[in-house]
Amino acid sequence: MLVPPMKDFLESFSLGSGALLIAFLSVGIVWLLTFLLLKTLDWLWVIVVPFVLAYCLYWSPVWLGADDVSQYGAWSFLGVGTWFLAGLFPSAILAPILRKRRSK
Repeated sequence: MLVPPMKDFLESFSLGSGALLIAFLSVGIVWLLTFLLLKTLDWLWVIVVPFVLAYCLYWSPVWLGADDVSQYGAWSFLGVGTWFLAGLFPSAILAPILRKRRSK
């Protein structure tokens, strides 16, 4: 069955390793969305993409049947918040760079 190994993998992320993953994924997805979709929405992508990624990464073990759901709820502000900020800052740095490159 695929769920237990995936759940164990997702539970193995620490604040630091999850932040690094969210930062890389956020930058890549924001760049892709800005490149492919409306360029005027780049600041929306900067906020929405890191939040969605952080929220999904944090809560996915619960969705896959984690044992101690109450612990996830108690630490959600720290987990989601830290990972969100880790994706927000590099994405916010990328947005003006992409805007300058588009204007040339």
